[in-house]
Amino acid sequence: MGLTILAVSDVHSPKYLFNYIEALTKHVDDCNTSPLFLWAGDMVDKGNVAALSSVVAYTRKKCRDTQIISIFGNDEYMDLEGEFKKKYSDIIWLNDSYRIFSLKEARIAVYGTRGVLDRPTRWQRRNIPLIYKLYSQRLAKLREQLKKIRDLADIVIVVMHYAPTFSVMRGENERAWPEMGSRRVEEIIHEAEPDIVVYGHLHNAEILDYRMGHTRLFNVSLPARRDITVIEI
Repeated sequence: MGLTILAVSDVHSPKYLFNYIEALTKHVDDCNTSPLFLWAGDMVDKGNVAALSSVVAYTRKKCRDTQIISIFGNDEYMDLEGEFKKKYSDIIWLNDSYRIFSLKEARIAVYGTRGVLDRPTRWQRRNIPLIYKLYSQRLAKLREQLKKIRDLADIVIVVMHYAPTFSVMRGENERAWPEMGSRRVEEIIHEAEPDIVVYGHLHNAEILDYRMGHTRLFNVSLPARRDITVIEI
């Protein structure tokens, strides 16, 4: 097909903003040819809605015609989702939802979700009511929607923040793995066989590219890669 897309996560603006700008500068040519830029969450630090403006501005400066598709990470707090959507309305926000794009005579479906943790963090257990029910509902919707869009598109891409499998977590504290991703998501990936899964959250993981059967997995965390990820379809 000859299609290139870009992806990144965990800029945690303003924390790694300079690193992001530096990486963008290296990929000007890719920006000019890529129709989609996938943001896999934690683009700002600790719910700092205003901090995303610099990320957007520098991205628009280098990638003028590229459509930004973003999900929410754990640092884009759930009670601030409306503020992010209102302030940055030119971004396509996916939240347990999908969008289909017609690119180079192919239909590309992008499904976006925060993802799921097998063990909610202590903070989540204390501050998010019914977190276990929320994760169960999110898993059910992921399974249901991936089955649906598999028949609607030529290429299926899943963008999530949390890791989709423990198999890519080497380098992170093993005791914390259940609070960084989910084996239950891995089961759904095996069933639905999306073409690509883009995720972040793992800053220290050693495995950045992984194949799970038919599916290619990409850790696009900026701290892990120290770069923007370029994906050839």
